[in-house]
Amino acid sequence: MAAATDESLDYTTLLRRLTAEHPEYEAMRHEIDAAKAAVNVATALPDPMIRIELMDIDRDNPRLLPGQTGSTLYTWEQMFPLWGKRGLKGDVATAEVAIRTAGATQTLAELRAMLRMAYAELYVAQRGQIINDEVLVLLREMERNAQARYANGLAAQQDVIKAKAEQSILLAEQEMLRGEAARAQATINSLVGQPPETTLPPVTALPSLAGFEHAYLELQRQQGGQTPTMVAANANIQGRQAARELAEREWYPDLTVGITPVQVDDKFESWQLMFGFSVPIFGTRSGMEAEASAMLLTAKSRRDAELRKLLSTATQVLADYRAAWKQEQIYVQQLLPESELSFRSASAGYQSGKVDFDTLIEAERQIRQARLLGLAAAVKQQRAAAQFEQLTGMQP
Repeated sequence: MAAATDESLDYTTLLRRLTAEHPEYEAMRHEIDAAKAAVNVATALPDPMIRIELMDIDRDNPRLLPGQTGSTLYTWEQMFPLWGKRGLKGDVATAEVAIRTAGATQTLAELRAMLRMAYAELYVAQRGQIINDEVLVLLREMERNAQARYANGLAAQQDVIKAKAEQSILLAEQEMLRGEAARAQATINSLVGQPPETTLPPVTALPSLAGFEHAYLELQRQQGGQTPTMVAANANIQGRQAARELAEREWYPDLTVGITPVQVDDKFESWQLMFGFSVPIFGTRSGMEAEASAMLLTAKSRRDAELRKLLSTATQVLADYRAAWKQEQIYVQQLLPESELSFRSASAGYQSGKVDFDTLIEAERQIRQARLLGLAAAVKQQRAAAQFEQLTGMQP
C-alpha cells in the first residue's frame, strides 16, 4: 500500500486538498460558472427577425429570386424590452448565481464536516490501540504476579486464567480498532483525492476547537446572515422580488423597430421605417403576477423558518459541545487519577493477600474505562463541531 507523508495528515493541509481536489465541490463551481453565463443570456436583447418579401410576382412567368419580381422588401426587426425588464431578468439570474454559490459553500461545509469526523475517528481508533497496548502490558504483569502467587500456593489457578481471558478480549478489540482505523483512512483518502489504501501516519492531536464559542456568538450576532442557508434564502427572496416586479411590468408594452430597404430590379429605390408596440390585453399576465407574488411570500416564510431552525439547532449543538467538554474534564482530571489510585491500592492489597484477583481486574478495567471515556468525550466535541460546521458553514 502507498504511504503518505506526515504533512498529508496535517488537518489544515487536508482541508486545502479537499477544497482544491474534491470533484463534487468542483462540479458545484462549474454550476456557478454556468449561472453567471446565464446572467448575460437573461439581459441580452431578443434575436432580431429578418424577413424577405417578394412583391408583385408575375403570375404568367413567376420568378422567385430577389430583383426578378416587381419589388423585394428586406425587413430587419428588433424588439426592445422597455421599463427595465431586461435589468429585472438580470436580477433574477443574478439571484440564481448567489443561490448556486451558497450551495457550493454548503457542499464544501458538508465535506469538511465529513473530513473532521473521519479524522476524529482515525484518532480514536489509533489512540484506542495505544491504550489497549498499554493495558496489555499491565495485564501481562498481573498474569506473572498471579502465576508467582499460584506457584507459592497463595492464589488460585483461576486468577491466571482470568488474566489471560482479559488479554484475549483486548486482542479481539484491537482487531476491531484496526478495522475502524482502516475505514477512517479510506474516507480521508477519498475526500482528499488519494488512493483508498494509502496508509496514513498516526494522528497526534485533534483539530482545535478554541473558536467554537466565538463562532456561535458571531452566528447569533449576524442572525445567521452569512451562513449558506440564509444566503441562499435571502438570494431567493431577491430573485422572487425581481420576478414579481417583472410580472407587473409585463403589462407595459415593448417596442419593436423595423427597417426595410425596398429593391426594384437591381436597385434600392426606397426605405421604410416601422415602429410597433406589444398589446398586453390577455389574462395570462394576471396569473403570472399572482404566481410571482405567492412565490415571494413563500420565499419569505421559508427564510424565517430556516432561520428559526438554524439558530435552534446551533444552540443544541453548542449544548452538546459544552456537555462533552465538561465530561472530558471530569474523566481526565478526576476519574482517571482516582482509578489509578484505586488500582495501585488493589495491586498492593493483592500482593499482600488482602484483596482477591477480581478486585484487581476491576481496578484495571476502571483505568481503561476512564481513558476511553475521556477519549469518547473529546470525539463528541469534534462531532458537535462537525455538525455546527455543516449547519453554518463556519469553521469553529
